[in-house]
Formats: sequence, structure tokens, C-alpha cells
Amino acid sequence: MRMSLLQASESAESVVALQGRARARWRFPLLIVLLLVMLAYFVVVRLTAPAADTPVDNFLLLYMGGFLPYGLACAVVFCTPAPQGRWRWLELGSILLAGLVMRALLLPLEPDLSRDSWRYLWDARVTLLGYSPYAYVPADPRFHSIQDFLFVNSRYRFSPALYPPGAQGVFLISYLLAPSNLPFLKGMFVLMDLVTSGGIAYLLARRGVDWSRCLLYALCPVPIIEFALQGHVDACPVVFSVLAVIFAQETWKGSRVVTGLCIALATLTKLYPILLLVVLVRRRDWALVLTCFVTIVAAYLPYVIMGHGQIFGFFSTYASEQQPNAGPVYLLLTTWEATVKGSWARLVFFAVEGLVMGGAVLAVLWLRWHRRIGIEAGLLVLYGVIFAVSSHIFPWYTPTLLPWVALLLGFYGGKVKV
Repeated sequence: MRMSLLQASESAESVVALQGRARARWRFPLLIVLLLVMLAYFVVVRLTAPAADTPVDNFLLLYMGGFLPYGLACAVVFCTPAPQGRWRWLELGSILLAGLVMRALLLPLEPDLSRDSWRYLWDARVTLLGYSPYAYVPADPRFHSIQDFLFVNSRYRFSPALYPPGAQGVFLISYLLAPSNLPFLKGMFVLMDLVTSGGIAYLLARRGVDWSRCLLYALCPVPIIEFALQGHVDACPVVFSVLAVIFAQETWKGSRVVTGLCIALATLTKLYPILLLVVLVRRRDWALVLTCFVTIVAAYLPYVIMGHGQIFGFFSTYASEQQPNAGPVYLLLTTWEATVKGSWARLVFFAVEGLVMGGAVLAVLWLRWHRRIGIEAGLLVLYGVIFAVSSHIFPWYTPTLLPWVALLLGFYGGKVKV
């Protein structure tokens, strides 16, 4: 009887193993087919993308349609055993190559849903002339002689710059290497996006799970369209955030300094990545904290001098605007404030937002120090809360969540044999 139970158990295990090998055999060919479908989809996007300031309803429907083959590709990778040996390298290379080609197809196109990227190049031009974009608006009379196509294609011409100095540095590098060349700037964002995809694969590999799960980010239509086509700067904070998490897990001398530098660079391109400190800092982690804040101060210093102390530009106005695309907490408080109509309501508004954000920070910090929450889960909580209390949420903000979703789901994957 005991022998028969053992034989039955072994038989069941062998059946499961055979089923796993069978799924593994058709996984790569099916994934290649889906990658080809996605490439064909982005060729269609390239050929049918509307010009700026023209109706985009059909394009938005096409945009949404890209999630079908992407979702199927994710299902194939997440629901089948990981390949072994050279096949895992071949599969990862196929995913990264496909992601590169999809992005490259869109680089020559002018943005059709947003004109923010034109403003990036304008800010760089103004900075090179010795003016702070935080203090001088594009429509300033002193810029009349340089108001060419960059000015015409930009928006918010009567508003100062919004983006922090790290982002301005990226714009400057692009302008110095290829003046007024928008595809070149978008190409820089694409390279950062590929580093992000590779970084996610590296973090997955360190945990012994399927590297190919990086396709959750690498092939997602949102970062592809919003960074390669629309040219949004949000590719920068995402890549520096992923690099910060990679270096935070290293043990070589100086890794904490490099981690602090990456956190600073992420924060200097968009402010919210300062929350990386909450999940990555350790007790008495002075090297990381000091490097982070010294870098931030040093980056702001030139703009303090050029702008005579003005360094926030349009940010305060932007953060206080009441828009329908705000986070749920912000919208609820706005509705309540409009109903109450008391002079004290604004104070309550800010107090509640502060309590929500501060409570989340303290909770995640406590959980991290007691090792009860992982880096990925902590970042998803913090970024989710910051989105909930924000006055604006746009599609190009959301790719910052994808690396941590991919890594968090990686915990539920089978181990990969090295």
C-alpha cells in the first residue's frame, strides 16, 4: 500500500513535469508570434498617427487596442515555465529587441497628444543663453528673436518651467548634442527605457525567477507611446529609480553613495522619487542620505543664481490646480471643500492630505525597518498614495508603477535553474 502511494505520487509528479515541458516547448514560438503581432501594431501606429492639433479619437482607440497582444504575451510568460539554458537568453533578447524596434518606429513622429517635449528643448535653449527657465517665461519680450518653431510648438508660453534641474540637465545634454532635435531627445528617453527593462530583468534574475517577466514593462504600450512618441520626461525618474534599487542591494564599497546619487537623480527629474529614501534607507545610513541631499542642493544652486532665487517656477500653481484628472483623495477633498465653503476648509484640506501621505510614509518606514514589507510593495503603496493625493494624474505618470508590479509578481514565479 505504501509503495503504491509512493508510485502514484511519483507518477503525478512526472505528469506535471511532462505538462510543464510541453508548455515550455510552445511558449517561445507563441511568444514570437505575439511579438510580431505587436510589431505590426506599432507599424500601423506609425502609419496612422494623426498630426498634432487634429482629432485623436481614432488614435486613442488604436492606443487601447495595443493592450490585447500585450496582455496575451504577458499571460504566456507568466503562466508557463521559464525556459532553461540558452533559450532564456534567446527569449530575453527577443523581448528587449522587440521593445527597441517598437520604440524606434515611433521616434520620427511628432507628438500628437501632448506638446510637453517641445517645451523641454525650449527650456534648454533659454538656459544656454544664461536665463533660468524658472524665472523667465517663453513669451518674455527678450526672447522675441529666438521664438522659432520650438516656441510655436510649445504650450504654457506665459508660465515658467515646471521640471526640476535634473530634467533640465537631460534637456541640455540633448540640445548640446543635437540642437532643437526632438527625435534625438526622445531617443535618449528610449535608451533609458531599455536600461529600465534590462534592470528589471537583472533584478528578477537575482531572485531566481523568470527574467522574461520584464516584458510587463518592456512591451507595455504606455511607456512605448508616452516616451517614444509623445516624448515625456518620465522615462528618467523610472530608470534612476530602478538603478537605485539595484545598487541598494549591492555590497561593494561605495554602493550606498551610488544609491544616494541615483535617488537624487530620480528626484531631480520628478519630485516623487524622494520616497525611495523611505524604502531604501537603513539606520545610520549617512552616506546615502548625505549624497542624496548634497546632489539635490548642488543641482538647484545654478538655477538659484540665474533665477535670483526663483527655483519652483510653475510647480506651486500646477500642484494647486483643481482638475478632473486629480487623484481620488484630492477629488473627494475638493468636493467637500466646495460644499462647506468655509475659510477654514483649505486648512483642513491640506491637513488631511498631509496626514494621508505622512501616515503612509511612517507606516512603510516602520514596516521596512522591521522587514515586514518588501521594496516593491513599499514603493507601490507610497506611489499609489502620492497619486491619490495629487492634483494631476496623466497616463505617462503610470509607468513608474510597472517595474515594481513586475518584480512583486516575480515572487510568485517558479525558480529558474541557473
